[in-house]
Amino acid sequence: MEERKPKRYLPVLILLAVFAMLTVALIGQNFWLGSKKADGESVSILEKDSFESAAQGQQNLDQRLECLYLWDSREENSQILHEQMPQILRDMKVDFQEIDVSRQEIPSLEGFEKAILGYGDYAKTRDEIVGLSDWVSEGGQLLIALVPEGRGVTEWLLGKAGVESIGGAYYTTTGLRLQDELLLGGVKSEYEISAPFESSMTVVLDDECQISVTSNDESELPLLWQRSFHDGKYVVVNLGIYEKGYRGIYAAAYSMLGETCVWPVVNGSAFYIDDFPSPVPDGENPYIAEDYGMNTEDFYTQVWWQDISSMAEKYGIRFSGMVVETYSGETQGPFPPAPDSQTFSYFGNSLLTLGGEIGLHGYNHLPLRIAGTRKEEAMDGSLWPDAAQMQASLKELISFCEDLFPGNEFQVYAPPANILSEEGRSLIAEEFPQIRAIAGVYQGDETMYTQEYEVAEDGLIETPRILSGYLLDSASDLYAMSELNLHYVSSHYQHPYDLLTAETGGEAGWEEAYRRLCGYADWLESAALGLRKLTASEMAGAVQRFYYVDVERELTEEGLTLTLSNFQDEAWFMARFNDWEPDISEGAVSGGTIEHLQGNLYLIKAEEAEVTVKKKVEA
Repeated sequence: MEERKPKRYLPVLILLAVFAMLTVALIGQNFWLGSKKADGESVSILEKDSFESAAQGQQNLDQRLECLYLWDSREENSQILHEQMPQILRDMKVDFQEIDVSRQEIPSLEGFEKAILGYGDYAKTRDEIVGLSDWVSEGGQLLIALVPEGRGVTEWLLGKAGVESIGGAYYTTTGLRLQDELLLGGVKSEYEISAPFESSMTVVLDDECQISVTSNDESELPLLWQRSFHDGKYVVVNLGIYEKGYRGIYAAAYSMLGETCVWPVVNGSAFYIDDFPSPVPDGENPYIAEDYGMNTEDFYTQVWWQDISSMAEKYGIRFSGMVVETYSGETQGPFPPAPDSQTFSYFGNSLLTLGGEIGLHGYNHLPLRIAGTRKEEAMDGSLWPDAAQMQASLKELISFCEDLFPGNEFQVYAPPANILSEEGRSLIAEEFPQIRAIAGVYQGDETMYTQEYEVAEDGLIETPRILSGYLLDSASDLYAMSELNLHYVSSHYQHPYDLLTAETGGEAGWEEAYRRLCGYADWLESAALGLRKLTASEMAGAVQRFYYVDVERELTEEGLTLTLSNFQDEAWFMARFNDWEPDISEGAVSGGTIEHLQGNLYLIKAEEAEVTVKKKVEA
């Protein structure tokens, strides 16, 4: 029998089969990515004209205000606290009146439910301090937010707040220990202070004080406590550190005043990867070569990205990659596309497959700042010659991303090196309407673009990042814990190249860096029940809703009613019930839902413009 020869068209059939399989795979991937994108639409960025201007704690002095905030511009510590406390109250949407006791008379306390002492020398206002004490006796609620000084009237007032004796020297508080469920802290009960100094009073309290926070040493010095006094209450913060990273502690202290305290929150967690995708460094890095015996490109692909992908799947994190197209120092166009688009495509599409998002970091890694607009000696690195070149570079970056990742929106910009000039920011607002948010930093030095959680007058949404890098420690956890207790928000960014230098992670090694990063994710899971996992643009949408919503709180015999203005599709609130327990059974809350977090702290989701929470009736 004659041997049968293979058909000449068999290779063609094989190629067609392969092509068909690839087509099916691509269709499936695009369908999957589309469904992932749809999942995030509930926190999409709304149009600028969807909201009226934000209330932000605007004062109506014709009605009863919630809080009187007293400070003294003559005192350095009072000035430092004043940089934080009004912003805390505005973010909590507290109607308050601010009085500088060095220039203004303290008004009658009859029109206020709560008061904050934000200065330390009570001898200057002895008569007013006596009046303040009488007001507390009759039902007033007083927060002593600043560590006082002196004797005499200071000892007299603190005695009513439960202080039996005060030592002669201030105490160096090196860390905090949580003693009850006031502060959200998860599995961690101790937090280190990065730069301790003599900041706290050495005090002994009576047995009627309820202590929530102490120092984390053998002395367990009281740092935050409350004490009832006749019909009123004192809350004292004995920390003496007034930096931005501690705001949540002061917010929690304020929430201890009154029958209830309800304030809007962001409710979101976002993880950013700056410089990703970006050109992968050529050759070997000594730390990677020593630990893994491979070059940097292979390490990024085979180790780092595989671990980050596993972390995303394990914790449900939806990473947002902020693209850098090239590391060239070019500031004069034309700006050519990056030659190696395959690397960008691989990492970017892998990120999108995991439900992540692509954002913008820069054509290159040069901050948007123009030569001649600032003193040269204050600048590090290259400067752009004019706004036209900055604009052209951003246009190239956006075009590059649109070609590689069609159908995606690039709505968030993270400034390179966290530096953004006024000229650069104006350029973004005026020339790039598709960019809706800027992700800078929450705190940093004067060269950095620091932000609040807010919407600027030009409509750009400010979404600051709180933590950065791989070498997270207990001190950085304190900042994270603080923001959970004020805005119910978490935000972290990393750079892949952090692993290439000794001080940012190379010397510790990726295994240790990854352990710490996952440790932070573990802690966050334990500390923040119900915290939403968002992409960069979804975080912007959440901040937008948080910033604009305002709330009126009405206590009734049945419970609590929240009436919202500037409400859109949803809003989130923290609620502390100091004097009664809410009913969280099914159907007990109208207009929204309520979830117990810990202690007397709850998370409320508003689904309508009016939410009613009933008191729990004991059987």
